[in-house]
Amino acid sequence: MRKALLVVSKEFEDHLSEAITIAKSADYEVVDVIMRPRPGRRLSDAACDLIARRAKEGGAEVIIYYGYLEPSSIYRLEKASRLRVIDRVMTILEIFAQHAGSKEAKLQIEMARLKHLLPIVREYVRRSKMGEQVDFLGPGRYAFESYVKYMTSRIARIRRELEQVKERVVSEELRRKESGFVIAAIVGYASAGKTSLFNMLTGESKPVGPEYFTTLSVKHKSVNYDGLQVVFVDTVGFVRDVPPEIVEAFYSTLQEAALADIVIFVIDVSEEVEVIKEKLEAGLSTLRRLGALDKRTVIALNKIDLVPAGTLSTRRAAVEKMLRETVGEAPVVELSALKGWNQDLLLKEVIGLARMLRSASTSLQEGLRVETRPQASKG
Repeated sequence: MRKALLVVSKEFEDHLSEAITIAKSADYEVVDVIMRPRPGRRLSDAACDLIARRAKEGGAEVIIYYGYLEPSSIYRLEKASRLRVIDRVMTILEIFAQHAGSKEAKLQIEMARLKHLLPIVREYVRRSKMGEQVDFLGPGRYAFESYVKYMTSRIARIRRELEQVKERVVSEELRRKESGFVIAAIVGYASAGKTSLFNMLTGESKPVGPEYFTTLSVKHKSVNYDGLQVVFVDTVGFVRDVPPEIVEAFYSTLQEAALADIVIFVIDVSEEVEVIKEKLEAGLSTLRRLGALDKRTVIALNKIDLVPAGTLSTRRAAVEKMLRETVGEAPVVELSALKGWNQDLLLKEVIGLARMLRSASTSLQEGLRVETRPQASKG
């Protein structure tokens, strides 16, 4: 693992454990942590010197800034430390790159990375034109200028390819629905246990783990339950404060939730109430951006085997209260996907919603046939 100095921005000071987890998931060993006392995207020269000194003292090979920095601050921090500086977005994208398997996922990651790096590379070009030496990390001025041209043309090409992917995903989902399948998307915060639940419901054995974003390429599995054909879909995990460029780049993966008939929202109920509420809000916010909040939803309170005795009812009540205040009532099922507990209760809720949807769809189709049937002439 590469050694990293972790600098946590003021706005993420309550998310230190998540910052460390994300750094480790990106294959970094955190050798030191600096908590920034002030919010904002700009670093003073004194702050750059302090961070550079701590990085050198700890033997860090890279600086992870868990937050957002303007390009000029990244430039000055890299110049002061002579180390690569990556922010929260780039760290998440490095995790994505580790788990990407399909061509689609790789394209999405590449586009997000290029879009995020473009302003930083342009800052290097701007500094070089002002007469500064910009080769302290390798490339000189002309290499950076050439890279800007390459990045802009590559982004345009990837965007065209991903538009074709979006169209294909939509057409595939429509074909499934026309064939009578009910689509149930499994969504939730990163590491909530979505893939474990997918495995429990489908009998699959897809890889799971405590690290973030083990699922990037969408997984589908059709299962026949009591005469109903249900396609379960495992999706990429949510994170708090998802940057817009990541949502855009991964739209063709996340849009599975928007195209689904039913959403199974997985919540890690073994965490503290405040953490559960923050992650639930992050998930609801992402679904809102995708236009998927109006879907029939089942809440799966996962990992009940890890919940301290006497606290489950309090955590469930907090979730139900938050749901009532945001999206309304939704059935809630307590389960352990890893242990296989209460699978039948979850399936009962999913199948119940599926039958309602099937019945409504059948009634609509019959109504349309009646309306379009030729009327007998009077006479």
